[in-house]
Amino acid sequence: MTSLSVIVPVKDEEGSLPQLYKELSSTLKKISAPYEIIFIDDGSEDKSGKILSALRKKDSRIKIISFRGNFGKSAALSAGFEKAK
Repeated sequence: MTSLSVIVPVKDEEGSLPQLYKELSSTLKKISAPYEIIFIDDGSEDKSGKILSALRKKDSRIKIISFRGNFGKSAALSAGFEKAK
């Protein structure tokens, strides 16, 4: 059972995703509660999707929602809330 869901909208963030994940997961592990990280790729045109997929392969707590186009932060957050456990 998931105790905490972290929702992260992403739009062209290839340069910051690895560091964000590293710091976020490090902090969440200290909480000692089950968690998930939901990344919503809001139509990124860079390598954000590939980076997220690589992170997902390493960490099963990562969920990815990919939009075909840019629908904005509100739509991304709404999709994340729907998927959150």
